[in-house]
Amino acid sequence: MATEFKHIMLMVKSIPASLKFYSEGLGLPVKMSSPGWAELDANGTTLALHAAESDAETGSSPILSFHVDDIHSAISTLEQLGASLEGRVREPSFGKVAAIRTPDGHLVSLLQPVAKAAVEV
Repeated sequence: MATEFKHIMLMVKSIPASLKFYSEGLGLPVKMSSPGWAELDANGTTLALHAAESDAETGSSPILSFHVDDIHSAISTLEQLGASLEGRVREPSFGKVAAIRTPDGHLVSLLQPVAKAAVEV
């Protein structure tokens, strides 16, 4: 199973307020920003800010995010190692996404990105 660590993700109530906190307060350069998602450069590691639903809990531990080649295989392997699937596998436009709880209760995000179409020459 090929896995690539992508970023540390924080669920936040306000992208603008959080961007200001991390960029102005800590000096982290903003890599990109949109209403629901922002990324900052933390000395080579991406700190991702994800807008939480209005009733969602924030302030819990960071979410480690990984890209995987086969999300269902990754889930199966992780469940065999004591993890549990949190919710269901979702399929937004950018790929398949799942949340997994580690045996210790930490949240891990898995993304199987949409395969890029072959470029015709």
